[in-house]
Amino acid sequence: MFNTILIYPLLNVLFGIYGLVPGHDFGITVIILTLIIRFALWPITGKQLHSQKKLQALQPEITRVRAEAGGDRQKESQLLMELYKEKEINPFSACLPALLQFPFLIALYFVLRQATGSVESFVPHLYGPVAHLPYIQAIVDNNSLFQPKLFGWLSMAKPIIVLSLIAGLSQYWQVRMITPKVVGDDPQAKVTASMSYLFPVLTAFISFSLSAALPLYWIVSNLVAVAQQSLIMRAETVKM
Repeated sequence: MFNTILIYPLLNVLFGIYGLVPGHDFGITVIILTLIIRFALWPITGKQLHSQKKLQALQPEITRVRAEAGGDRQKESQLLMELYKEKEINPFSACLPALLQFPFLIALYFVLRQATGSVESFVPHLYGPVAHLPYIQAIVDNNSLFQPKLFGWLSMAKPIIVLSLIAGLSQYWQVRMITPKVVGDDPQAKVTASMSYLFPVLTAFISFSLSAALPLYWIVSNLVAVAQQSLIMRAETVKM
């Protein structure tokens, strides 16, 4: 079911672009696919960022409520729920859009792993219109034509340390933009802030063992996210 709904359609979009893009550069194809996915998810991401901005603005009051509760977890939860209700904020609204995007990341992992393997691994899953594109047909007839590279020389089928590091750095930039500043001695805020270091390190570490196509996806995706966050956060600040 997951293959039918996400993996195979994304695989066909990828090779549809690959068969049509001038020069048939696989890395450029991954970049175009990433942009398509990011802009398709733009409204969902936008809602997530709006919620995060509201929670950031509420951070001083959250800190005050926790201090008022004096370590009483039950009282703290009650006061926080009252605060969220008063401000008409759903504290979980920032998490749901991220969860909705997660299946696409999982699907992309399998798509790019399959796409950078042998020609026989992806050809059986191509839809008719994609399989009959002239360049795709040429690849099927002569497998040596398939060269999954960026700019014609950087292999997307093997791990590339530099791309892995850039993926981690771009993830750090993206996460830091939406991480609330630590106000006072707030343990939860400190834990949240520490995540801005953990996730980029995990991204870089995982990328070391993956084909370079996935870190390339992360880099472009993070840069688009940074641009989107800048636009939405600026507009939200002016509105507030």
